Amino acid sequence: GVRRPFDRPRAAQGAFERTDQMTHRTRTARLIGLLLIAGAAAGSAQQPGVGQLMREKLDHAQALLASVVLGDHAGAARLANELALLSEASTWSPLRTAEYLHYASDFRESARSLIDEANAGNTDGVSLAYMEMTLNCVQCHKHVRGARRGD
Repeated sequence: GVRRPFDRPRAAQGAFERTDQMTHRTRTARLIGLLLIAGAAAGSAQQPGVGQLMREKLDHAQALLASVVLGDHAGAARLANELALLSEASTWSPLRTAEYLHYASDFRESARSLIDEANAGNTDGVSLAYMEMTLNCVQCHKHVRGARRGD
């Protein structure tokens, strides 16, 4: 058949799958480490892991976009699940307003929707759920910045 620009040659597929498995294990280990850090930070008034946790969320979101664009439904489902877990871990946020909790809940709901659509192989549904997740992120960050400024 016709090769698309991102198709891997058959000979290289096994190597990429092994690399993908190693990458998945590394990400899982990092996620567990971050969850442990987040748990330790929950008891601290200064919460030193906030910046690191937010960077991890951003890295996951960028990897999720790549999975969505490339039609990697399995990767998209896995990354959406990891983002939902990170979101739950970050509920220790110092800003616990009703609006913040609403955005966090909506984000997790969008992540669950993305997982369901990815498992169903629905590329359009995955794309829509990704956009909803992104919109929830932007709205929540806007709220947090405004609340910290006193808006």
